[in-house]
Amino acid sequence: MAKHSEIMKQVFAHMAGMVVVDHQLRIVFIEETYAKTRGLDPRQVIGRYVKDVIPNSKLPIVVETGKPILGDVFSYGDKTVICNRYPLIKDGTIIGAMSYQVFDGVDKLVESIQELRSQLDYYKEKMKKYVGVRYSLDDIIGTSPAAVAIRTAILRTACTNATVLIQGETGTGKELVAHALHQESRRSHYPFVKLNCAAIPQELIESEMFGYDEGAFTGARKTGKKGKFELADKGTLFLDEISQLSMAAQAKLLRVLQEKEIERVGGAEQIPVNVRIIAATNDNLEDMVKQGAFRADLYYRLNVIPIRIAPLRERRSDIPLLVKKFTEKYGDQAGLGRVTIEPEAMRLLMEYEWPGNIRELEHAVERAINLCNSNILEICHFEWLLPKIQSKEKILAGRSIQEARAATEKEVILNALQVTRGNKKKAAELLNIARPLLYQKMRRLGLNV
Repeated sequence: MAKHSEIMKQVFAHMAGMVVVDHQLRIVFIEETYAKTRGLDPRQVIGRYVKDVIPNSKLPIVVETGKPILGDVFSYGDKTVICNRYPLIKDGTIIGAMSYQVFDGVDKLVESIQELRSQLDYYKEKMKKYVGVRYSLDDIIGTSPAAVAIRTAILRTACTNATVLIQGETGTGKELVAHALHQESRRSHYPFVKLNCAAIPQELIESEMFGYDEGAFTGARKTGKKGKFELADKGTLFLDEISQLSMAAQAKLLRVLQEKEIERVGGAEQIPVNVRIIAATNDNLEDMVKQGAFRADLYYRLNVIPIRIAPLRERRSDIPLLVKKFTEKYGDQAGLGRVTIEPEAMRLLMEYEWPGNIRELEHAVERAINLCNSNILEICHFEWLLPKIQSKEKILAGRSIQEARAATEKEVILNALQVTRGNKKKAAELLNIARPLLYQKMRRLGLNV
C-alpha cells in the first residue's frame, strides 16, 4: 500500500487537494498539503475509510453511481474550493474514485461575482430605454387574488418562447403585462418592439410588420426599410389591438408564425426571424371567429398561452395601493411632496365602477392633484365622479351638513359651467346669481376662476 501511495504521490503531485480511494472507499492517496490543512498526517490516513477521515466527502457517491461530479463547491474549515470528482474505471469495472481541486479562493470569486452582478443590474437598467422596456413585474400593483394570478402567470410564462394572448378591457394594463413578460424572459437583453395594429392604416400594416425593399411602392425609401419583425429579432414583438388586423394581414401573420420567416413587401428573399409574439386585445376573439371577423387558425396559433386581466371592479381591494402609487408619482411632479387622501374620498373611489379601469383611476388621481392646492385629496377634488355613482348617499354618509351643501353647490356650478362651455357670465345667468357672487363661490369651493 505504501509503495502504491508513493507512485500516486509522484503522478498527482501537481494536482491540489487530490484524494484517491479504491472500490471499498479506502484512501489510497491523499495530497500532502491538503491533508495538513485538515490537520491530518497523510501517512496515518492511508487505508482508512474515506468518510472517517473526510466526513463530507462525496467520493462514495461517485463509486456507487459511476458518474462524475464536476464543478462542486466544497468547504472544509474556513476554506471553500471548487473540485471535480471522477470514477476510476478499468475494463468496465469501477475500481475507485478520485477528487481534486480545480479552483481555490472561491470566497474572492463570490465577491467578484456579486460586484459584477451589481454592475450588470446597473447596465440592465440603462439598457431598458434602448430595448424599449418601460415596465417590470414590480409595476403590477395589488394583493388581490386577480393581481397575484397575473404575476404568477407572468413568471410561469416568461421562461417559455410560446406565443401569449393577453385579453382584458381597455385600461387594465395589457401593455404593462407584455413589458413584464419580456423583462422576465431570457430575451430581456434583446429588443422589445411594439406595434399598435389599430394605429396603422391597413394599407401600410404589412410594410410596418414585414418591411419593404427598394422601389416596393411610391414614396418607399431607396434603401428599403426593416419591419417590426426584423427589428425585434431575438427579442419580443408586442402586437397590440391584434383584432384590428385585416384578413389579408392576418393570413401573412399566420404564415410567419408557422414558418418563422418573413418576406419584405416588394421582395423575394425569405428572411428567417427569431421573435416571440405577445398579442393583446380588448375584443373577444372567440366571438369574432364565430362571426367570421377573425381567422380561426390564427386565433388558435395566438392563444397558446392565454392571460386574462381582470377589470378593476373585480379587484377593488387593489385600489388603495394603486392610488398610493399614483399620488406619489403625480405629487412629486406637482411639487406637493407626500400626498394623502381623505377616507371619504377613498370610499368614493372604491364605490365607482371604473369603466376605464386602472388608466381611468390614474387620470382621476392626476386630475385631482392638479386641481387641489394642498397635499390632501378630499372628496371635493373628485366631485365629477359623484353623478356617476348610484349610491351617492352611501358615499356622503357621515359628512357634515356644511360639507354636503358645499359638495352639492360645487356640483351644480360645475354642471352649469359645463352646459355653458366655461362661459361664467352665462353660467351665472343660468344659476340666477350675480357674476361676482359666482366668482366668490368658485374661489371658496376651490374652483379656478
